[in-house]
Amino acid sequence: MQAFKAALRIVANHPVYLLVYVGFLSLMGVFITSSINVGVDGTEYTASKAPFAVIDRDGSPLSESLTTFLSQQGERVEVADDPFALQDAVATGQVRYLLIVPEGYGEEFMEAARAGDAEPTLESSFSYGTMAGTLVDEQVNQYLGLVRAAAALEPGAPAASVLARADEAAAATAEVETMQTPSGAAPADQFAFYLQWGTYTMTAAVVVCVGLLMSAFNRTDLYRRNLVSPMSSLRLGMQKAGASLLVTALVWAISSGIGLAVFGSSLADVPPAAVALTLACAFVFALVPLTIGFLLGQLGASEMMANAVGNITGMVMSFLGGAWISIELMGPEIQTVSRFIPTSWYTDAVSKSVHLTDMSFASVAPVLGDMGIVLLFAAALFAVALVAGRVRMRSSEAGGNAAASITAA
Repeated sequence: MQAFKAALRIVANHPVYLLVYVGFLSLMGVFITSSINVGVDGTEYTASKAPFAVIDRDGSPLSESLTTFLSQQGERVEVADDPFALQDAVATGQVRYLLIVPEGYGEEFMEAARAGDAEPTLESSFSYGTMAGTLVDEQVNQYLGLVRAAAALEPGAPAASVLARADEAAAATAEVETMQTPSGAAPADQFAFYLQWGTYTMTAAVVVCVGLLMSAFNRTDLYRRNLVSPMSSLRLGMQKAGASLLVTALVWAISSGIGLAVFGSSLADVPPAAVALTLACAFVFALVPLTIGFLLGQLGASEMMANAVGNITGMVMSFLGGAWISIELMGPEIQTVSRFIPTSWYTDAVSKSVHLTDMSFASVAPVLGDMGIVLLFAAALFAVALVAGRVRMRSSEAGGNAAASITAA
């Protein structure tokens, strides 16, 4: 147990590194998951009102009626008619849309509408932050279109009559009702997405942390002492694997704990057994990056190499596994490749487990099947890592039998 105890001392000497690195990656998943809306219920709809400003240099009935219409659609903000104030209001996001009505615009617009000529243009500015300014601009064009149509239909009508008819048409709105489809997203899908996106978190964190552990054993002095010790390579490798498993369990506990603390309320309707099964799926998947990090350590990879491999492999596996984009939206070639990636089986298992209501064997069997396939991936990589470690121990670079034969020759 000497190697296992030594590994525990290495882990104990880097608790801050472990907590900070895993916590940072987990918080990334929290922020991304929080930006996704799932499980929306209710039948009430409230339209968003964007802040806007109107600089009315015309003072005509048309400009006043247009301002009144926009006030019903958004929130008017008073801005001084000064070049610096106007630029500052748009640049700082104080208003999403700025409209300037030039002098004489109302009269020119009515004459052009009745004659069928091109209307004069308005000066407008949009905030770069959102698309809300574009929506307000569309509303301006919509209202002016109604005024133009009313003026064309009644060429001899006064401006007040034309604007009244346009206001009446603009006031007509459709009733809006939100509905939740039976196949739509459920609240538990938020926690499921966190765990699915967490494939990157777990892969990067576990590979890096296990790589840190294994790189300590790859130091020249320690590696040579292990070579001359009576301990077999298999026993030494198993003790290293046990310590790496402990590190993996800590990463899994931190990542899953953060997810439960933030999104645990979304699991109110999920049976506790299903939640436990979902967390078990996450732990089983964590064994895959464990074996990847263990393999890198057996090959003598440095901590920097483990960091690079962990981040790149995590991004590739999470993408091909459908953690970022649904696999159904990908091409057939990518869908075929994803079946050879453990992440796809893991994301499928998590999606099924959070929707379980019946914990009978028939309901749980598909989840267990996916978990079994993920375990096969981990077992295959672990076997390769043990073989790689034994081959490297006997190589000339390691100072084993091959090196002795070279020296003797």
